[in-house]
Amino acid sequence: MSKIKRILFFCAGNTCRSPFAEAYANWLRKTKYKEELKEIEFDSAGIYHYYKTAQPGTINYLKSKNIDIGDFKTKRIDLELLESQDIILGFEQKHHINKLKRKFKELNDIDEKVFLLLEFAGEKENLEIKDPFYLPQEEYNKILKRIEKGVLQIIEKIISINKLKDRGLE
Repeated sequence: MSKIKRILFFCAGNTCRSPFAEAYANWLRKTKYKEELKEIEFDSAGIYHYYKTAQPGTINYLKSKNIDIGDFKTKRIDLELLESQDIILGFEQKHHINKLKRKFKELNDIDEKVFLLLEFAGEKENLEIKDPFYLPQEEYNKILKRIEKGVLQIIEKIISINKLKDRGLE
């Protein structure tokens, strides 16, 4: 694998978890990791297309952190989007990873680049992050805090991997 430059977060509908992960990662790229992530692109999409924008719970949590999601519009995963990614990160094995691998089995390197977010982050247990869609904001926030921690971990891992690649090491 070459340097990691394109990361896609995905969930069922691209309205709760994946837009949060994308917005938070992009905020970190613009603030804390300006130099280290200047060549990195973060994106998000959903397996299905239910709504046009992020859910209020996601928007509210981002606002509480002074992060603007801007004019975010949901989008559906397609083969072209997947082919352009270096790493593809979902939140549930059965409902995300397995479905994606079945639906896009023609994608050559799918097993090498599709992971659960927390798995790629290096966690060993409790890797699933459930959908907060119908939960009250307090419970919703707990789920997004897990994603926040995972996004920070994967960013640090990507920075480390890319530094090794820059030096010709792996």
